[in-house]
Amino acid sequence: MRFLPLFYRVAAGLMVLNAALHLFAVLPSGGFGTLTAQMLLPAAPIYALLAWGLFNRSRWVAWIQFFVALLGALVAFAFMPLLAVPAWWAWAIVALDVDVAILMLLILWPSRQPVRA
Repeated sequence: MRFLPLFYRVAAGLMVLNAALHLFAVLPSGGFGTLTAQMLLPAAPIYALLAWGLFNRSRWVAWIQFFVALLGALVAFAFMPLLAVPAWWAWAIVALDVDVAILMLLILWPSRQPVRA
């Protein structure tokens, strides 16, 4: 599939944005001592490291990222009422995780086209 490098770059960019949303969630939530900060801050460096791996087009990082994005979307959706950030902020985190999971599907399971001799 000839779009794979583009998919890796787009997914890595989305993960950097997602890490930034997790990191800066401290600002609208009221500080580092809040439940929101304690839930979102630990994910920011993990997402940044995974984005770095995707920038390097690492296939094993893509596998890890697929499951992290699925789990991240589910956790963000489940804990949305507890987060002290605006609703659009939480929905942006969910949407970015879902988008990255879809891109990981496109990277990990490319279409199988018959080889022409």
